[in-house]
Amino acid sequence: MPNIRPLSAELAKKAADELFEKPERLDEDLAALRTWLSKCPHIKARTDDQFLMMFLRGSKHSLERAKEKLDMYYAIRTAAPELMRNRDPEEAKSTELIKLGSAIPLPNTVTPDGPRIILIRPGTYDPTKYTIQEVFRYNTMMADIMMKEDDNLIVAGQVMQ
Repeated sequence: MPNIRPLSAELAKKAADELFEKPERLDEDLAALRTWLSKCPHIKARTDDQFLMMFLRGSKHSLERAKEKLDMYYAIRTAAPELMRNRDPEEAKSTELIKLGSAIPLPNTVTPDGPRIILIRPGTYDPTKYTIQEVFRYNTMMADIMMKEDDNLIVAGQVMQ
């Protein structure tokens, strides 16, 4: 049995109906992704069950699509190091951007199986004080946390308001 957070009944139903998730196949699919990653020396990936499930669910459990997404996930991190360096949320500018609330994931969804609602407020930060790289860095930090911890986001998606 995979080591993943259990979904609520509503999200489990949505995952089965819309993402074609079959609990009896999860071990096999996760093992297939790990085997593929072991043969990709250019990808230094996390291989824990919860992380890989993010890609399976985001690919409607298509192994080939999950592989493409994993490859792209790490390729972007390699190609844009300025967005991936200095990702300390306690660094002064990051803390300021967090407090400004330019992008805020709201704590509730409309329904238990609904998408995560993210409030976007681009006018909250002064573009002369923050570079676009700093804003993107903040957004990628927030997105990484949400992708790893928010089952509604992974199963049902997101809505930006």
